[in-house]
Amino acid sequence: MITHSTNTNTNTIPNMSIDKFDFDSTLLTINFATRLLAMEVDPDILVDRVLEAFCDLGNCQDATLMMYDEYDQLKGVAASHKQHRFIIDEQIPLTKAMIEAAQSLKPVVRPVCDDSIYPLPSEYCDTDKTCLCIPLVGSRDRIRGFVTLYRGKDQQWDISELFQLGIVSTVAAISIENSRLFRQTIEDSLTGLYMRRYLFIRVREEIQRFKRRGGPLSVIMLDVDDFKAVNDSYGHATGDMVLRAVGQILHDNSRQGVDIPCRYGGEEFVILMPGSEKKEAVIVAERIRSACENATISVPEGKVKITASCGIASIEECQEPSADALLNIADKRMYCAKESGRNQVVSK
Repeated sequence: MITHSTNTNTNTIPNMSIDKFDFDSTLLTINFATRLLAMEVDPDILVDRVLEAFCDLGNCQDATLMMYDEYDQLKGVAASHKQHRFIIDEQIPLTKAMIEAAQSLKPVVRPVCDDSIYPLPSEYCDTDKTCLCIPLVGSRDRIRGFVTLYRGKDQQWDISELFQLGIVSTVAAISIENSRLFRQTIEDSLTGLYMRRYLFIRVREEIQRFKRRGGPLSVIMLDVDDFKAVNDSYGHATGDMVLRAVGQILHDNSRQGVDIPCRYGGEEFVILMPGSEKKEAVIVAERIRSACENATISVPEGKVKITASCGIASIEECQEPSADALLNIADKRMYCAKESGRNQVVSK
């Protein structure tokens, strides 16, 4: 992890007086951006909002978000390129510009590296675009990562933009810290899905929303078939690999920022689906069931094949809308699927 010094560098953005721009208008813009960041704890949504805030305030379409992971390795997280957002999952080399930005706690301007599809600063590339490298300074002045923006050399970064980007960078860094801390309290460490206790918090919230406004709400309950046999035949380490694989299937088939995929307990999983009719939940459940059936999980002992049984319930089927009533209906249908031969979806 980078440590900081008080050394100044001619390549950093110089200090300027803040009386040269519309202070009230700037604060209004900052307030809107920071509220969106500070109120969000979902890491996927937060990443998208960070990119959006920096592109908007930096008046550009291209940005890269890089964060240090738990091993202090700088990893690309996401990027925006020509109004298209995409996820990055690769180690990013630490450049001189990043080191200078971290040491000075100020943005640093460099040419854009032409060898990368997403904007990264370079010392040597001959290009007509400039890259602004902004350190994300979190609590205790710890550098959590960097955001890089680029645009043409004819577009200078003015004081209003730099003022806004500097404030938002700190809010973004602290929001990401808070999101990670919050995630640790609600996330199952094995599968990466939400924990059971978080499911009950969210399902109660959705029940209350249903009572006020109505609207669809469905749930899928899933159980890995014959999971005990996997543990008995291959051991618990292999069983954990199976559960992680199933967790990934649920994650991949859930709507990001909408559905709540959870590990309910042992080999049981739940997906809470706000805004989804039962027929839509059946489609998703069948897709998950098929993905489990077709998955081949590589383990030290060889290949493991699995299947899953699913039960579906919707809020309209509850005599008295409640979390227990909704989950109990899905649970009974899941066991009906298992008793009927396993590897199937039961919705009534």
